[in-house]
Amino acid sequence: MKPKNPPHAPVWMAPAIDADPLFFGQAEGSAAATARLLLVPKATPQLVKATCDVTYEAGRDFTWEPGSREIRLTPKSRIPFRTQAQLLLPPGSPDSIAASRDGKKHLLFGEGHFFHDQQVSAAYEPAERWSGPVPAADAPGLSRSMERLAARERFKIVMLGDSISTGANASGVVGAPPGQMGYPDLVADGLHQRFGGGVELANLSVGGTNAGWGVGQMPAAIAERPELFIIAFGMNDASGKRSPSKYRKDVTRMARVMRTACPDCDVVCVATMTANETWHYAAPQVYPEYLAQLLTLREPGLAVADVTSVWSWIVERKSALDLSGNGVNHPNDFGHRLYADVVLALFG
Repeated sequence: MKPKNPPHAPVWMAPAIDADPLFFGQAEGSAAATARLLLVPKATPQLVKATCDVTYEAGRDFTWEPGSREIRLTPKSRIPFRTQAQLLLPPGSPDSIAASRDGKKHLLFGEGHFFHDQQVSAAYEPAERWSGPVPAADAPGLSRSMERLAARERFKIVMLGDSISTGANASGVVGAPPGQMGYPDLVADGLHQRFGGGVELANLSVGGTNAGWGVGQMPAAIAERPELFIIAFGMNDASGKRSPSKYRKDVTRMARVMRTACPDCDVVCVATMTANETWHYAAPQVYPEYLAQLLTLREPGLAVADVTSVWSWIVERKSALDLSGNGVNHPNDFGHRLYADVVLALFG
């Protein structure tokens, strides 16, 4: 499958939303399954299956009330949905993972394109403006990278992170339509589209890892002789209850080792998305603490891509399952685009 990474405006700048992700759930006692849009549309949104092979019809499959962000499914809708009982499952159930926040139930879970197949994309022109965090350019932090990119010089990116940074659950990685790649490839492709020239990517990320593991991978990262080194840990650190100070120490060490070995290399530290808060291993209080630690590291040559703040604002308005690739701690296509957009925003 040929990857599809079309140019697009970041969601906080876009005049139209082309892929607002929706996962429909039916709460206990509710007469219909619902999902919430990110922004209020001006007119009835267009809904298609995330796999792009089914277009849904207003009136037949769903209803929308002007001025609302809620989409409600009709009794005979073709749109997939899950009841509350199908989201909180008995231990040992298929397609589930331990455990819910109360420790009694398991959560709906699936790798590959399990969640992608159940999600819907909405397209619409918003009637309201984005009011969430807007990532800012960090020209002082990345001035050397900007100069190289503008001159179309050799530009190699080394990516070191956990499963999110392997591209986990992006449709192009799991072999599902529309074939979008994970965020590291989107970043490399975005820089190439913006500046031209040859942008290379060496992705050394491995699933299930944390920042402590990353420290041990620095010889391999240095051997690539990058112009830009992206460090992206935090999800597994938080789930493993590693202290913010320990997390900061490990990230600092990776950055310093790289900049000592490759003095002209810029560094970007990525602050993680948040996990589904209904998951027992989610650490909602820790993610902003990790972000705060990363922000203390900013200086010329070292920038921070604040995914945490943008992600947190969005999941206050929508369900975490709307953005989820596996139900707990991976992004879907929209989430990977969001990651890429936050990183690319650093370059202006």
